[in-house]
Amino acid sequence: MLMDQQTSRRRAVPRRYGTATPGTSPTSVIPYDYAASFELRGIPGNIVQDVINISVDGVFVAVAIGYGFEEERGQTIEVPINSATTFKPGDVTLDKIPPELLITGFRLDPKLAPMVFPDQELPADFRKKLFQRVKPPEEISFLFSMVDSATGRELQDEPTHNIASLGKSDGERPFRLLAQPMAFQPRSTIRLQIAEQSEGIRGTLFIVLYGYKMLAAGCPEPLVRTLHGSPACPIETVGSPSARILPFDYVARLELSGTPKNIVQTEVPINVEGGFVTTALGYGLAVEQREMPIQVPDKITTTDPSGRKKFDLSSLPLRVFSLGSFTAGFRIRPNFLRVAFGDNGDPATAVPLSLADSLFESLNRPEDVAFRYSIFDSGTGRDLQNQPINNIAGLGIANGDRPFKKFARPMIFYPRSTIRVTVEEHFGRGTLFLVFQGYKALGSPAGVRR
Repeated sequence: MLMDQQTSRRRAVPRRYGTATPGTSPTSVIPYDYAASFELRGIPGNIVQDVINISVDGVFVAVAIGYGFEEERGQTIEVPINSATTFKPGDVTLDKIPPELLITGFRLDPKLAPMVFPDQELPADFRKKLFQRVKPPEEISFLFSMVDSATGRELQDEPTHNIASLGKSDGERPFRLLAQPMAFQPRSTIRLQIAEQSEGIRGTLFIVLYGYKMLAAGCPEPLVRTLHGSPACPIETVGSPSARILPFDYVARLELSGTPKNIVQTEVPINVEGGFVTTALGYGLAVEQREMPIQVPDKITTTDPSGRKKFDLSSLPLRVFSLGSFTAGFRIRPNFLRVAFGDNGDPATAVPLSLADSLFESLNRPEDVAFRYSIFDSGTGRDLQNQPINNIAGLGIANGDRPFKKFARPMIFYPRSTIRVTVEEHFGRGTLFLVFQGYKALGSPAGVRR
């Protein structure tokens, strides 16, 4: 009898926590980003701070950190107007625009542009606020420190420099992976402090902790890290290919008008044939042609002795440019500067007419787009971030020269649910594409359960 009991003990199979069990849901772990934002004033030594509050619905595990800077590039300039009472924006000629602005770029104030027309009579005071210089983006410098309130521990021995710890602020680098994931308990806080180092650079700084939330109450972190989805919709399929699993991308498409603070929104419906698992996110802006063809007025054109037509660039009125060009901003192409300016530094008076359509270019470039985004899953009713996040801070550089943003944990979207994407514009005009990259689990509505 004793031997039978020993045999029974040897045959007992221990419970394997690393595999899916009845009631276990792959959505108990979701990718999530926590962001802190800081308003920088461009005063070296100025100290600003923000606090990230960890919500009550689960432990947050940070696996990486990144940042981005949403710079205020528009700077108001005053354009000299001869009239002391009123003026028409379309009558302003390029000789009234400072040469440096023709080189770096200028635009109408985006907040006023929708209300302004070339032949509209405006009060003379508008010359002080109608036009803006569009400064090139600059590299920012600051010191930062982080403290976890739950443990009272600082995460560095002294404030560290952003370039040394996080890389360039334009997002042209992989997000910095933490040496070890760090768990933050519900209701705890993360305090971040910034000491400005750059002079005259104003804007909003975002620092983002990338990771995942563990929504299963009381589930220890080592266990949650080993959980897998049900066989009908697994999280990882490497090594076990299936005809029911196929790579698939869902695309969110939004039209950006180029108006700061304008909010646009779209929803991506998940079809009924199976659950969708997204593992990465990418984005890009498609813009109209950067060339700016113009119709030069006959009254400022001349013909030289050889029969070639030329025009006076200094007398070119702004009415020849489209309102959309003004909203985005434009400049003289860098490779045409020697043709466009005379020896005295003023706009040339005899520019070949054949170059008119190639002389200017729009500042609306895909690599300069700036916006804040948020993502909402209607299937679970959850946001995937604590606040709208700057695109560079959350997704990386806008020109595509970066790895795709890989989620810390794959996210499952249920059949018939929707992915709602909300964007707050800051700079850039065109069609914005956000692509959720992943795979479909065909015929698995029943397998994708909470």
